[in-house]
Amino acid sequence: MQAGHGDTSLDTGNDTRRPGITSRKIDRRRFAAATAGATAGLAAGIGTTPAAPAYLRQETKTIPLFTTENDPDSLAFYERTIAAFKEEHPDVEVEITLYQDENQLQYLTTAFETGTDLGIFAPPSAFVATWARQGYLLPLTAIVERIGEDDILDGTRIVVDGEDYAMPFQSNASAVWVRQDLIEAEGLPLPTTYEEYLAIAETLHGKDGLIGISSGTGSVPQLTLQYFTPYIRQSGWDYFDAEGNLTFDQPEVLEAVQRFAEIMRYASPSLYNATFQDILSAYISGRAAMGTFPGRLGVNLAEQNPEIAEVTTVVPVPAGPFMTRELLFGGTNHYSVHAETAYPEEALAFLEFMTTGERSLDFAMTVPGHLLPPLQSVRDLIPSYESEFMTRHGDWVIALSEMVPGAMSPILSMGSVSGGQYLGRLSNLCPWASQIWGSPPIDGTMFQEILINGTDPEQAWTAASEQMGAAAEQWKQENPDWEPDATPSAG
Repeated sequence: MQAGHGDTSLDTGNDTRRPGITSRKIDRRRFAAATAGATAGLAAGIGTTPAAPAYLRQETKTIPLFTTENDPDSLAFYERTIAAFKEEHPDVEVEITLYQDENQLQYLTTAFETGTDLGIFAPPSAFVATWARQGYLLPLTAIVERIGEDDILDGTRIVVDGEDYAMPFQSNASAVWVRQDLIEAEGLPLPTTYEEYLAIAETLHGKDGLIGISSGTGSVPQLTLQYFTPYIRQSGWDYFDAEGNLTFDQPEVLEAVQRFAEIMRYASPSLYNATFQDILSAYISGRAAMGTFPGRLGVNLAEQNPEIAEVTTVVPVPAGPFMTRELLFGGTNHYSVHAETAYPEEALAFLEFMTTGERSLDFAMTVPGHLLPPLQSVRDLIPSYESEFMTRHGDWVIALSEMVPGAMSPILSMGSVSGGQYLGRLSNLCPWASQIWGSPPIDGTMFQEILINGTDPEQAWTAASEQMGAAAEQWKQENPDWEPDATPSAG
């Protein structure tokens, strides 16, 4: 998920492993020491025992793979990809462990502290720069160079001190899913302006038990970022400019805060402290007239409530006056490789094998419209892809794919919008992101103050602006040699 942050995992526990794949954790240092001791003892006591054949002595190299993608089709993808890799690397096993977006940060932080081998894992993007500088991650620059930088969507790479530390495996767009039957019954159009968007939420909220919209805010890292980003970007600003200066304190941003808070008044109060699953469930169950989410909502809707799927369409979020419907939140998920993994060469080889070429398209179509590929060469193949889902709902997938070039995260594309100008999809990491959108996120706390505690929006916004500015300035003081990596989009 990112996440979440545009990508989510459904119905998983903290440590769920795919049946049929080895799951027992081994402390490799103890294992090596024990093996060495046992071997020495055998050599001393039974010197005449003949050596085992070479093929029996071959070491099995186990690569851990930690992911939030737990739907059956994605797990099937992992299994067939692992099987294909083993044909070329018969001594390699890949062990899959699942965790949720909601506990992702805690899970990984604990693993670093306890020395768990994370192998290949999906990190929350806000923490990649910090972990890279702390020495937890291996550089992936060689993989990026082999793929070709021009083939990777702008704004999806994470470059720290000149090295790539995260391989993007999906880049999507968070959009608005609309019940066409309900708005047509009220004589309302599909929303193309904020006013039309608000009118749908207001008109249908409370009618026949409905809520106007399923969207959310709260304490989950990056959740509020996903849903508020279209409002701040369509105000003509960002949280920070391309040089890392605070712009959240601009008066147009306050207006964006007020617009989002007004929309959220037509959600269920339970969504003021939402998880990604809560937002999905409210729309899929038929309780909401609209829902904001990337493509996973459509996939789950088609499977779980096909009647509502047939009367649902998906459109860009009309959140403000600047480039309305064009600037959205895009969730980009990555894989990183643990610097302390036992078999780094094999881990890097499997990562490249899994995220490029035909396997990238194969993975994307396990959750069509959600796991959209970050490689342009693969994106070009989407419209011609044949499947039952594409036959029924290919219009959703194509619409979402077309939104992606303007859908980006302020974490990876800091300052792409500033002073009423769109500077292109910048590849510009916000290095203090973990202090802004971690746990609890500053923007999430701000909206909870407004929506739950009734704090005046300007007062809550002022306090949040001060916190964000202080966090950024403290980070800069601790890293005086930092320079932003603001690279305008060539396309």
